[in-house]
Amino acid sequence: MKIQVEAAISDALAAGKALCKFISRNDAGLTGSHQCGFYLPKSAWQMFSPQAPVKDLNHKSIVRVNWPGDVSTESAVTWYGSGTRSEYRLTRFGKNFEWLGEDYVGALLVIIPFSLELFHAYVLNSEEEIELLQAALGIETLGEWAVYTSGHEKIETEDECLQRVFTDRISELEAFPTGAWMADSARLGVQTCQKSSVGTPDATLLKWLSAEYQLFRLLERKLCLADIAGPFKEVDDFISKAATIMNRRKSRAGHSLENHVCHLLKSEGIVFEGQARIDGKVRPDILIPGRTAYENPDFPDKQLMVVGLKTTCKDRWRQILSEGRRIPEKHLLTLQEAISADQLREMNTANVTLVVPERFHGGYDTSTGIRLLTVGDFIDKVKTLAA
Repeated sequence: MKIQVEAAISDALAAGKALCKFISRNDAGLTGSHQCGFYLPKSAWQMFSPQAPVKDLNHKSIVRVNWPGDVSTESAVTWYGSGTRSEYRLTRFGKNFEWLGEDYVGALLVIIPFSLELFHAYVLNSEEEIELLQAALGIETLGEWAVYTSGHEKIETEDECLQRVFTDRISELEAFPTGAWMADSARLGVQTCQKSSVGTPDATLLKWLSAEYQLFRLLERKLCLADIAGPFKEVDDFISKAATIMNRRKSRAGHSLENHVCHLLKSEGIVFEGQARIDGKVRPDILIPGRTAYENPDFPDKQLMVVGLKTTCKDRWRQILSEGRRIPEKHLLTLQEAISADQLREMNTANVTLVVPERFHGGYDTSTGIRLLTVGDFIDKVKTLAA
C-alpha cells in the first residue's frame, strides 16, 4: 500500500503536475449516464488533451496509461462537445478493468500526465494513502478535482477579496494560530467578501471549509518557506521538518470540519456538547443535547443524538458504533464524495445515518437502503427531537 502512494507522490513531483479526484458512481457507469469512464476537468484541459473545449465538436486523442500492477492501457481522452454534452472523459480500458468496478467508488484517482501521450495513474483506496498523498502535494479535494502544479494547488476559483483579507490578517503572525482562530478568520473572510447570501447550510459549510483551506495555504507559505529552503546540516533535519509540515496538514482538515460544524449548530440555536466524555471514556464529536441529558436515565432516548464528524469515512466510520450506548442510531457527517454500495449496505445494517452536503449526494446509491440526509435536513431533524 505504502509503495503505491510513495510512487504516486514521486511521479507527481517528477512531472510537476497531477490531477486528483474521488471516483464517482458516474465514472463507473452506475448512474445510467452515457458511458463509463473517468470524467476530466475542463479547466485543466491543457494538461491532458491537445483539443480545447469547443462547442459542437467531438475529439479523441490516444494515450498510454500505466496503472498499478504493471497494467497498461491504450486509452482515449475524448472531448464531447456536441449536443447537450460538454465534458472530457478518459475511456477505453478493455474488458474487466479493475479500477472502474464498484469497489473503487470513493477511491482517489491520481492521474499524472508526463505528456499528452503518456499518463501514469494510481488508485488510492485507503484513508491513510489519500491523506498522505494530499499532505505531500499540499492539495485538498472537496468533491471536485484538485490540480497540483509545480508545488502548489491551482485554485481555479480564487477569490481576490479573500486573498486580500487573508493576506492582511496573517501579516503579523509569526507562528501557526489555533484551529479556532483559523475557522473564525475564514468565516469572517466569507462574511466580508460574499456578495450575496451563501444559501443553504450545505453550501455555507462547504464555503467556510474552502475559505479556511485558502487561508491555511497562504499562512503555510508565509511561515514555512524559509524553513524548507535550508540549509540543512543533516538529511534527518530535512525529513523532520517535512514530517512536521505533513502532520500539520493531515490534522488540520478534521479540526476544521469540527470547528465549522459546531459554529453552524450554534448559529441554528441547537444545544450540544463537543467531545463530552460519556460511558466511561468515549468522547463523541457531537452529543445532542449533552452529557447531563445523556446520563439522566429519565431523559428520553429518542431526544438524544450522537454525531461523528469525518472528512473521509472509507475505513474509520466504524469508530462511531461504540459511541453512545443509549443511542442505537448513529449519525455520521462526512465530506466523502462517494462511497461504494457494499460499504453503504454495511453502514445501513449498522444503523448509521449519513449526513452529506447535498452537492455530493450523486455519489451515494440510495437503493442500498442507506439513510442519507443533507446538512439542512439534519438540522431540521435535530430541531424536531424535542418537539
